[in-house]
Parts: sequence; structure tokens; C-alpha cells
Amino acid sequence: MGSHQIIMDSRVAHVRELKAEIARLRAENTALRTENEELSHHLDLAMLAAEDLRGLSPDGKFIIIDGWNMVLGAENEARNPAELIEQAKRHLGDCPHNFVWIVFDGPRENSRVEGRLRVSYTGGTGPHRADKFICDFLRMARFRGDISRIEVKTHDKDFAKEVSRLTRI
Repeated sequence: MGSHQIIMDSRVAHVRELKAEIARLRAENTALRTENEELSHHLDLAMLAAEDLRGLSPDGKFIIIDGWNMVLGAENEARNPAELIEQAKRHLGDCPHNFVWIVFDGPRENSRVEGRLRVSYTGGTGPHRADKFICDFLRMARFRGDISRIEVKTHDKDFAKEVSRLTRI
């Protein structure tokens, strides 16, 4: 093997390393772009919910429901999202000072409000998006001094522990 071949082999190896680094950086860039989009969507939803919390009656509770956990969890409280929404509406009929926010994981971010009921889908992909989003909202509410007015309903034990930690005054 001559010196020319050694130089060529070295260049080929270097090009392979560069291609691998480019692929890694592209994947990292895609992940960061996705995270940025999700955070932007979450900020919009959080701002809407913060306004709902701010407008809450002084003797009212702001109830956040972990949507899919209540529908699909081991201790499911509803057979489907529509039934969960109907339960929330009945609760609001019985407790006219409360506000209910149901948060679901969903591929497309969106939110709708019907009186004192907001139903939101987080958007994005991956597990526990609603949990993460709710925890971020709780941190904001704690910072604003509104955490004592919030109640989170879930049967997810790990999520409930994190909620408990965040809502301790």
C-alpha cells in the first residue's frame, strides 16, 4: 500500500466521520425544532388557562383533569372523552364557582372553551405530554401565588406525586 492509498483511505474515513456527525446534528436539530414548536403551543394554551384562573371566582376551584388517564387508566372514570366532558359539565352545574380544564395528549394542539369548561389537546408526539404540560402550568401558578386554588385529578401515581410536590405551599 502506497502513501497515496493511505492518504485516500484517511480522507474516506474522515468523510464518513463528517457524514455521521451531520446525521447526528440533523437529528438533534429536528428534535429541538419539535420541542420548540411544542413549547410555543404550550405557551399559548397556558396563557389561555392563566386567564381562566385569573378570572376565577374568589371561592372557586380551578380543576385540571388528566384527560386520557381518566378515560384509559386502570380506574377509568369515563368510557370516552365525550363522557368525561359531560361529567365535567355536571360538576360545573353543581359547583357554579369552579372552572374545569380537561387536558388530553393529542397530535394537534387545540383548545375550546364552553363557559367554565376548557378542553385542550397538547399537540406533538411522545409520552406524558399532558402531564408535563400540567406540571409546567402548576409551576407558573405557584409563581403567581394561585396554586392553592388548583386541584388536579389523575390516577397516575407518579404524576400525582409530582403534582403533590408542586402544589405544596
